[in-house]
Amino acid sequence: MVIVSFTTLWVICLAFCAMSTDFVFNVEPPPSLPFEFRVFTSRMDFFASNRLPTIFKWRHYHIEVFFGRRQPVHPTSPILEYASISTGGKVIETLTSETYLPSSLLNPLAIFSRVSRDSKHSPAIALTDGIEPGECWALRGDFGQIGIQFTRAIRLSSLVVGHASVPLASMTSAPKKLVLWGLKSADTGLCDTLINEGIPTPNFGPGYCGIHLLSGIHNPLTASAYQNFTISTDNNHYFNRIIVQVLTNWGHEAFTCIYHIQVYGNSQ
Repeated sequence: MVIVSFTTLWVICLAFCAMSTDFVFNVEPPPSLPFEFRVFTSRMDFFASNRLPTIFKWRHYHIEVFFGRRQPVHPTSPILEYASISTGGKVIETLTSETYLPSSLLNPLAIFSRVSRDSKHSPAIALTDGIEPGECWALRGDFGQIGIQFTRAIRLSSLVVGHASVPLASMTSAPKKLVLWGLKSADTGLCDTLINEGIPTPNFGPGYCGIHLLSGIHNPLTASAYQNFTISTDNNHYFNRIIVQVLTNWGHEAFTCIYHIQVYGNSQ
């Protein structure tokens, strides 16, 4: 009975792979049934804190299987995307780098043009779903950062960075080296504790220190338009403010294009 059911699940899984490039297929039957099964693509990897013992990977598809009696777990809030403007995320202007503007928009007469009145050059575009060529926030120079505030404090599980499919010559403006920082209020005592332990905690503004969550290399030439960075399960802190820092891009000196930033996690 279980073998037949598992075979059926496998057939459904293959159907999902054939029809979709990004998906999550997760089966958690009642505890009386001795198995658990999930398959997902790299972009949709939200399971850093809940891995299954048996893991397979084929291209950008991940398959996790577990046979046996599962231990009961305490219910947790669902893992959601919190950086999006549609879910209440917003840019922290004081913690965000300067926007690059083409020379044509620096002309005083440009304030009367339509393009200068819309939000296509705002950092907020990085928190929306658009990922067509040109739909990016361009920060001035080859390094910088964007500060993001959530509607509530969350325990982060992954950072997803999207980039449009553009000609190879245009990839030089894509972010390369990334660092994700969670911001904590200095009066919580956590900042002092980390400093006393010799752990670097950059000061990103009055009253805050940065807690390092991950560092990674963003490769815009991957098969998928989105690249997932999984945050260590050792992170037990909750943050309602973060900074995504670009240490360098792929070679463009004038500006760096950030198309789409997604942050996944679960709230307290």
